Amino acid sequence: MKPTRIFPRLLAAVLCLSISIATSAQGFDNIINAFKNGDASAVAKNFEGNVEITIKTGTTSYSKSQAEMVLKSFFAAHKPKSFTVAHEGTSPQGSKYFIGNLTSASGNYRTYVYAKTVKNELVIQEIRFEEQ
Repeated sequence: MKPTRIFPRLLAAVLCLSISIATSAQGFDNIINAFKNGDASAVAKNFEGNVEITIKTGTTSYSKSQAEMVLKSFFAAHKPKSFTVAHEGTSPQGSKYFIGNLTSASGNYRTYVYAKTVKNELVIQEIRFEEQ
């Protein structure tokens, strides 16, 4: 293979990898902004299939539409004043997560969000709110 043919292929591979990484990082940014704004619909755009949600009353698995309604209800009762990310990372199995602090008018909640990448998009699998 001629050296002139290798460069375009290498450039294309690097470009595809960069786009993939940017898409994944952007997904968390959108989710984090949705938590800051208490926007359940924006969070729900990252649901696929069932989602586990843990609130004071316990853990329940909800369909996408049910989970959105549960979040709407939670945000209505606990209107966010601020949301900051304390930590984010990737599990050994490849799931991505972030841990944040939600400050609301009615209390503070440690928030855990677990997601996996499906077709270059983050899909939320679990959300936990623990009152502090």
